[in-house]
Amino acid sequence: MTVDEMRALLGLDSDVSDAEVMAAYDAWLASQPVPSPAASPATFKLRYPAFSAVASETITYWLTDALRVVTADWGSDADPAQMALAAHNMVLAGVPGIATGSVGKLPDGVTKFRSADVDVSISETAANRLVAGGYGATRYGLEFQTMLRRNAGGPFLVGCA
Repeated sequence: MTVDEMRALLGLDSDVSDAEVMAAYDAWLASQPVPSPAASPATFKLRYPAFSAVASETITYWLTDALRVVTADWGSDADPAQMALAAHNMVLAGVPGIATGSVGKLPDGVTKFRSADVDVSISETAANRLVAGGYGATRYGLEFQTMLRRNAGGPFLVGCA
């Protein structure tokens, strides 16, 4: 990366010296979250085979994005939660390559499919889940939500004596 690219990335003016830009870039780079080695694209694909056709670079991006929510404070839930949140976000973003079902199996929520004039029925539970949105919109989000409640739930009391 050139100094000018670093300057643009950090939003620094052209009057900032190259040495200052490089120092600021090094500090910024050190502050960026790094995905856990356990939450690698290979491990992710083992945990969620539906994502086996998704590019590893794409998975790495979403794993890193999940670190904005999941921290090391989550202990043994950190890696599974990071992967579940990444999977949930990829489904919502419509990332190409995600398998939605397998041969002979109807996609989640579809209770009936007729071919001639196309007659599809969706279960009320699945429809309500999709309408509600949030983490309930995908099975990965539901998995993440369980870990979120376990690690980040509860009220915060401020100013109590």
